[in-house]
Amino acid sequence: MKESAKNSINLKNNFNELKILKHVESTPLLNNRMAASKLGCSIKLAHNILNKMVGRGLLHIKKVHSRRWDYFLTPQGIAEKARLSYEFLTFSMQFYKEARKRSAQLCRELAENGKKQVVLLGAGELAEIVYLGCREWGLEITAVYDDSVNTFLGKKVLPFEKFDPLAETVIVCVANLEAPMLEPTLPEDIKLSNKIHWIFDEKYNPEHHD
Repeated sequence: MKESAKNSINLKNNFNELKILKHVESTPLLNNRMAASKLGCSIKLAHNILNKMVGRGLLHIKKVHSRRWDYFLTPQGIAEKARLSYEFLTFSMQFYKEARKRSAQLCRELAENGKKQVVLLGAGELAEIVYLGCREWGLEITAVYDDSVNTFLGKKVLPFEKFDPLAETVIVCVANLEAPMLEPTLPEDIKLSNKIHWIFDEKYNPEHHD
């Protein structure tokens, strides 16, 4: 597994733990089903995550009755929550700095290869960063696709189902916020091709660029 993928998976695991720690800080009411809903995962995986956190001494369980188990933060859990909160604040700053750098690199490469127009898949914060690279290197954004918003910087946003497969140059701006540098799953019915570019492609790994 590539180092960047390993780091992203570790980041996702830490983010899941932080979600649980924040929840337990606000209320002791928690079970496998509630944890699965909060984390967006299977009940079995949520059960495994809770068990590991208890085993590491981050959580303490108190049995109220046969169908209710309350969870509480241990001193170690409180310290871990503070550590993870700081880690994710620092990561957010690093991520946006890296995203700005890599999107500029990609836009430069596209422009130097004679590309004039691009299409964006996604209209969130990552797309706003890519927009800066497009402006910097004279690329025109001809279309933006997303299912969650209607406009992007004054431009009408089309749903993913309207994506034009004939688009010559596409930049993927969708990202999993829990692991934003891990290659995202493309929206349904959009097939990977050499026309589709992602700013965190391994070739833009800073280890490979001075």
